[in-house]
Amino acid sequence: MSDTHDKSSGAPMGTGGRAIDPDADEARFVPPGNPLRPRGAAVFAAGALLAFVVMALAPQYRWGVPVGALGIAVATLGLLDLLGTFDDPPERVAARVGIRELLGPLALLGGGVAALVALVTLSVAGHLPPTPFARGDSPAPLALASSAITIPAAFLTAVVGAYRLGERLGPYRVDEAGAPRPLFRRHGFWLVALVTLLYLPMLGSHSLTDPWETHYGEVAREILARNDWISLWWAQDGWFWSKPVLDFWMQALAMATFGVRYRPGEMLSAVAEGRTPWPEWAVRLPIFALTLIAVYLLYKAVARTFSRRAGLLAGVVLSTMPQWFLVSHQTMTDMPFVATMAAAMALFLLGIHADEAEEARVYEVDLGVLKVGLSVYHLVLGAIIACALPQILYLLSRHLEIRVAPLGLRLHDDVFSSGSAGNCGLPGNEPCRSVLPVLPGLKPALQALIWAQTLGIVLYASWGERRVQRLLFLAAWFFAALSTMAKGPAGFGLPVLCALAYVVVSGRHRDLLKMEIPVGLLVLACVALPWFVAMYARHGQPFTDRLLFHDMFKRAFTHVHDTNEGDDVSFRYYVWQLGYAMFPWTGLVPASLLWWLRRREGGATGEPGSVEARRSDASVFLAMWFLFGFALFSLMLTKFHHYILPAVPPAAMLTGILLDDMLRLEGAAGIARRVQGASTRALSTRLRPEITYERAMLGAVAIGAALLVFLVGRDLAMAREGQPSQARLLHLFTYNYKRPWPPSLDFSATLWAFTAAAAILCSLLVIARLRRHVLYALVALAVAFAAWGLDVYFVRTSPHWGQRETLLAYMRASQDVPGPLVAYQMNWKGENFYAGNRVPAFVSSGKRFQDYINEQKRKGVKTFYFVTEHGRINALSNELGSPRIFERLTSPELNNKFLVVRATFE
Repeated sequence: MSDTHDKSSGAPMGTGGRAIDPDADEARFVPPGNPLRPRGAAVFAAGALLAFVVMALAPQYRWGVPVGALGIAVATLGLLDLLGTFDDPPERVAARVGIRELLGPLALLGGGVAALVALVTLSVAGHLPPTPFARGDSPAPLALASSAITIPAAFLTAVVGAYRLGERLGPYRVDEAGAPRPLFRRHGFWLVALVTLLYLPMLGSHSLTDPWETHYGEVAREILARNDWISLWWAQDGWFWSKPVLDFWMQALAMATFGVRYRPGEMLSAVAEGRTPWPEWAVRLPIFALTLIAVYLLYKAVARTFSRRAGLLAGVVLSTMPQWFLVSHQTMTDMPFVATMAAAMALFLLGIHADEAEEARVYEVDLGVLKVGLSVYHLVLGAIIACALPQILYLLSRHLEIRVAPLGLRLHDDVFSSGSAGNCGLPGNEPCRSVLPVLPGLKPALQALIWAQTLGIVLYASWGERRVQRLLFLAAWFFAALSTMAKGPAGFGLPVLCALAYVVVSGRHRDLLKMEIPVGLLVLACVALPWFVAMYARHGQPFTDRLLFHDMFKRAFTHVHDTNEGDDVSFRYYVWQLGYAMFPWTGLVPASLLWWLRRREGGATGEPGSVEARRSDASVFLAMWFLFGFALFSLMLTKFHHYILPAVPPAAMLTGILLDDMLRLEGAAGIARRVQGASTRALSTRLRPEITYERAMLGAVAIGAALLVFLVGRDLAMAREGQPSQARLLHLFTYNYKRPWPPSLDFSATLWAFTAAAAILCSLLVIARLRRHVLYALVALAVAFAAWGLDVYFVRTSPHWGQRETLLAYMRASQDVPGPLVAYQMNWKGENFYAGNRVPAFVSSGKRFQDYINEQKRKGVKTFYFVTEHGRINALSNELGSPRIFERLTSPELNNKFLVVRATFE
């Protein structure tokens, strides 16, 4: 709703007609809030107590995480009610609705969410086949259904329910007649539907990929098995200090919620019950959620500044870029880092162009016994509370242990354990022992008090804040805090750097006062810092030395464990990788990175705040984001292909905007729109040189794009430098670039077909009258490429780059011939994750390995199973001596790197 003005005073009016004095609000540090509601304190106490008790329970129960999450939700609502935020005065209310009118949409939303949770839980347990064509090993209760169909359907049902709920509350966007815009005319809905149908069907239906997914999945599994959400453990490698905690928390929460059997030896134990479990659904689903949020917020930012079509095209371009859609299916830390950072950037872009006087719309819901006013304030502040409060309560719970049988309470200082839960006696694993904090004076209770005070200041400073612009900036700070929790200081450093550069370049220095910097820093502190401080209190300087100096500082200025021997790691390195990361849009990206300069020239002559100026400023911000991201990771000496992912979203946004410009300028329709409302002949004569120049430029862009995309596609499809180039897509997120490609897989013909189609379509962009149809065909081609990449390429290569299938082979074989599984000269962590770390691990063998085998033989064990690499099979055979049976249970066609061997002795 647009702002109105008080005719008597000339002051701008907020939503609902309340006059706003921007200067007075800026002078007042704390906007006036509503009176306190004591009832909220009781609700807050009940929810916080429930969550606290769950956290303090000594045994960890299957229902613990869902019940604890319910307690946090209740406590969050109670705290917001205590502040009176549901009691905004009538003049702020934009729409009123009774609860009965919301029952239908609520049922649709709740039913979709409940169905999603149930279906993912069934898939994790192995009750649902992954595809309609899957052949189960035993009858499934829902054999006619499949996770590839039912899970996306449930998710989209929830999305439709959320839209219907918003429509009933009171639409924010209406058409020319004042009616809410229909669902099927909403570009954002179609973008969400497209991403869901591309990303969700096979999300959890193939193996975790070595090494990153299996590494981080095992760390997350140990959080649950050890019941310790602060100190991370990494199989036989000890404490895990290489990455911050967000990715591991998300995976652990999802595993607990969806019923993954995370205890030692139980990850795939459903095989013994005749089912094939899919824990991958649980660990990957949070990554999908963050990816979707980032894409949607970027769409909103571009749509608000340029057009809805530009936002939709930008979202489609990003969603169909290989590095983005492949990493969105990886439980590595990069997508949590980049998706949350992209969300922060999008919210900043929305905030910087928002009307500073506009207030958040309040929707009043009549519940019968009371009336509740809802607004975006509750979404933003509720998210901050819901992320900060559990950390505060968990720190407090470190001083109390509650036992159920027998019932008892025990107060104590912070004591935690080292070692892999349930596996401490196995070879390769350290002994389990109790550990005391390095800084005993910095007790968890004291830390909790500090963060509670910080959260309290945030809430006090934002108590009466209803300005949309300020709330958008607070939301941006919140996502920057999450990004920091995902991968460290770059999570907030890069957005802050881009924001400052934007302010300097655009000359909007006064906007710094509107960016909620003091409160934003406090949000960053109470959301992102508690885990870092708790880890330092427990582990001291060795933790910071490893995380901050070795894995961050040294990676920037030295080579730390990279795998680029023989490659040119200069400026060219990420130019080279971005070509593959953005296929089939590679040809248009360079043009989009320069096209915004023309808009900058036009915006410089526009009035401040005009559409031209806003678009120019937004283009500057996106270009700065790309340039700073590219420069930062190009200057780092340690390089992996996936490090350049932060530069992909801004390039995609600029490409989508270029596509929209091409559609707007093409053909006679574009000329007619530009001369509308004036003398067509006169303006056509005056504008014809400019139009001709732009069309000539687009023709040159088309020719260059066709040539570039062909060269990049050729590299993807044709074997070069001794390595099949069809592995280059996997190299966008994997680790060992020298790993051989499976001879049984050949996608070269398909890649050549996509390359030829992309090059032909780009070259056809030269023809102005065909440009609209060609662009839509190019979008369709990109969507088809993403679908093939996720549902064919990724699914068929995952058995070779993972260990799910090899561990399943062991589980099935051991049902008939029991025997222990041993990891021989392995350190990829897939063997740990899928075995629940119940696996003797011999990274290096020799006498220690032989002594273990002889000891087990003396105990009566006659059959052993070994997981190892194909190239180490002869060494294993020699070290075992002369087993009566030495047989391979898996073939190179199943996994060309790993295999399972069964050895039987007399």
